[in-house]
Amino acid sequence: MYERRSSDSAPPPAPLGTTARLRPPSDVHIGDFVHLDDMFLRVQDMRAAGTAAQRVLIFDGHPPWVMRQSTITYRPIELT
Repeated sequence: MYERRSSDSAPPPAPLGTTARLRPPSDVHIGDFVHLDDMFLRVQDMRAAGTAAQRVLIFDGHPPWVMRQSTITYRPIELT
């Protein structure tokens, strides 16, 4: 039987009102959330990082982060 080791990390549950999805850097939007340093950080702004395959994500109260590969992001659910 498989037992989860303490070093195994499962993705955290999505913040209320959001859905989790694996997205490439080109599909991240301002207002999405990213889980970094055990916190959910909301993308305040972003910049290109040399190519379309990389983005510099800018947060309020946290240093910018270069997104180089597909990452699970949490997008607010839009009600119509």
